[in-house]
Amino acid sequence: MTDQESANVITTRTVIDLVSAFKFDELAPFIHEDIIVDTPYQAFHVGVLKRGKDQFIEGMKFVPNVFKTFTLSIHEVYDCPSRDVVVFEQTSFGIFAAAPAKSYQNRYIMVFGFRDGQINLWREFFNPEVMNASMAFMLDLPSE
Repeated sequence: MTDQESANVITTRTVIDLVSAFKFDELAPFIHEDIIVDTPYQAFHVGVLKRGKDQFIEGMKFVPNVFKTFTLSIHEVYDCPSRDVVVFEQTSFGIFAAAPAKSYQNRYIMVFGFRDGQINLWREFFNPEVMNASMAFMLDLPSE
């Protein structure tokens, strides 16, 4: 992080750090009430388009149910202040909770749109084939 980063980039980094730390209850100040979550290339476990802050924060709580650890690392940031958008590249690395010896890794292009200083668009591009192959064992888990 540099002193020249915009407020939107700082918010982006903060949110990604909070997700990696499983601090989902601390996300609320950064998320707009009307957030839209869009994953154009869905994996089997990703549902339809999500709307609204409460649904977003509740949906994020799936992460510790699936992963013992899950770290997101931002590698490149492309700030688009005239559009109130931050595009960034990141990777993930996680260890599954139900299969501790099994890990998950993927690459992402993320688009965060902002309104009133908060994220109102969370668009996530990842390789669903990698995700499906890594998480296929979950299909065999007993439902609770």
